[in-house]
Amino acid sequence: MNELAALNAIGALDGPEAREFEASLASADPDARAEVRRMNDTAAALAHARSAPLPANLKAKAMARIRLPAPDQPPPHPFFFIGRNEGEWQTLPVPGIRMKELTADPRRGMSVRLYELTPGARFPHHHHSGPEECFVVSGDFHVEGRVLHGGDFHHAEEGTDHGESYTVAGCQLLVMATTTDYKG
Repeated sequence: MNELAALNAIGALDGPEAREFEASLASADPDARAEVRRMNDTAAALAHARSAPLPANLKAKAMARIRLPAPDQPPPHPFFFIGRNEGEWQTLPVPGIRMKELTADPRRGMSVRLYELTPGARFPHHHHSGPEECFVVSGDFHVEGRVLHGGDFHHAEEGTDHGESYTVAGCQLLVMATTTDYKG
């Protein structure tokens, strides 16, 4: 928002960019709107104080500097959050297991997912096309002859095969794996 506000203040936003910014500004909190007004006032004061015309390629330089995404992609956000009651749970075709994707990075081909297994739920035998990192958040998880509990961690290398894994009392798992493994 700050980058777009700065571009708006110097008149570098037009067309769809300007409309998108105005729509975002309309729903922004009062402090954000006040900050945008201060930027506009500062830009106006600088424009009146400057005697030489601005370079014709200023907008192109500014846009290249902030590397805006393509118009059909959402703007990048350095931080995002998913609260415990937010996000979409997907019921998997495996009885007693549901999954919530927390984030996916198509560039690296990796995703982070939260799994909930009801008591007695079983993951069938599966192959890992990439590495898998599994952190047991709570409960018990039986994998490769070991019983893991909340706070325990398991790693599987790329190209490995897991036998059937299961829980007795139920568990919650945080899993980082390739985006192609464990599709819901």
